[in-house]
Amino acid sequence: MKGVIVAGGMGTRLRPLTLITNKHLLPVYNKPMIMYPLETLKAAGITEIMIVCGKEHSDAFISFLGSGE
Repeated sequence: MKGVIVAGGMGTRLRPLTLITNKHLLPVYNKPMIMYPLETLKAAGITEIMIVCGKEHSDAFISFLGSGE
């Protein structure tokens, strides 16, 4: 089964925090916000996950998540 996480948007309501990074990479409690849906999908047994984000933040996601394995 495949899953999709939509991580787009400009994050204008979270400025000035989002001037540096994508809102989904900001920490919520003790980990970046993107980890919560990732862990939920993994717990549901989903093995292929696609993250949809804007091109201006794709490098930040790649550096944070690595190869995805």
